[in-house]
Amino acid sequence: MTPSLRTARACRAAAVLLLAAAGYAAGHHPWLALPGLYAAAVFAWCAARARTEHRLRLARAQRAERLSRPRPRQPLVPVPCCAFWQHSDGAVHGPRCTRPAAARAVIGEGCCEPWWTSLGTRHDTDCRHHSGSPERNRARTSP
Repeated sequence: MTPSLRTARACRAAAVLLLAAAGYAAGHHPWLALPGLYAAAVFAWCAARARTEHRLRLARAQRAERLSRPRPRQPLVPVPCCAFWQHSDGAVHGPRCTRPAAARAVIGEGCCEPWWTSLGTRHDTDCRHHSGSPERNRARTSP
């Protein structure tokens, strides 16, 4: 238990007692309840602030503990940059790839990206190999 949590609990208890006293005073004269309600609100605000400070202290301690632990080294895995790279196991990059040109290989006279990623079942509408006829589809082989 942190000192902030003790303060929060004490302020919350004081706010509840002041609220009860204000309720009792309201039975005798309504104007007597106002100072008790005001003091209860102040103590409730102080309790909320102390509770927030308690949570922050716990979070900082937990973060410091996590940072002090030794971390196992994991191999660096490159982030996928394009669909061509994902589906070719890193061998080929697409024409609209975001990687620098020196770091990627070009397909050459291949087809469009949807053709590559769908294993030959789809084409872009602006693809030069797209004709709409199934016999021109490169994925199909004739028996």
